[in-house]
Amino acid sequence: MPGEEEVNFERVTKVYREESGKKTLVNLEADFYDKLAAYVARLDEGANAEAQKDPNSPKALLLQDELRKVRKRRDQIFTYRERKLALLASSRASGAEVEVPHLTTQESALFENMVALLKKSRADAFGPLPHAAEATPSPESQRPKGPATSKEPERMRVVRAEDTKRAPVTPTLKDHVLVHVLEDLPPFAGIDTT
Repeated sequence: MPGEEEVNFERVTKVYREESGKKTLVNLEADFYDKLAAYVARLDEGANAEAQKDPNSPKALLLQDELRKVRKRRDQIFTYRERKLALLASSRASGAEVEVPHLTTQESALFENMVALLKKSRADAFGPLPHAAEATPSPESQRPKGPATSKEPERMRVVRAEDTKRAPVTPTLKDHVLVHVLEDLPPFAGIDTT
C-alpha cells in the first residue's frame, strides 16, 4: 500500500511538498508521527555518535544537517495539517458534513477535541437554541431580574440599534478649531482636484 511507506528523509520531504502545495489533507497512515519520531530518534542517535567520533567530519555534518531539516519539515507538516484540520473542525462544528479520512492517531484526537471545543464555544456564545433568529427574546426578558442565583455564565444577548442611540449633542466652541492664516497660501489641489 502506498501509504505504508517507511519514513525517511525523502518521504518527509515528499509529504512536506504535497502538504504545502495542496489545500486538502494529504493521506497519511495512522502511525505516521510515531514512525517519524522513531526516524528522528535514530537520526539523532547517529548524528551524536558521528559527532563524538569527529564533529567536523563530512558524515557528522551531513547527519546534523539532515536532522535539522527533518525536524523543521516535521514542524511545518504538522502546522500545515493543523490549519487544515482547524478549518474542517470549524465547518463540522457549524453543522456541515465533513469527511476527514486518513488522519493520524494524534490528528484524529485533535480534530475531535477541536470540534467539541468549537461546539461548546458556539453554545456558550449563542445559547442552546438551534437558530438564534427563531426566538428573539423581548427586552424585558433580557434584563436580569435581581442578582443572578445560577452559576451559569451570562449568555450573549441581542441589542437593537435603537437601544444604543444617543441623544444628539449640540456642538460647543471646544468642538471646533480656529485657524489664523498669517500668510497667503499657494494654490493646491484638493481631493476633488480643484
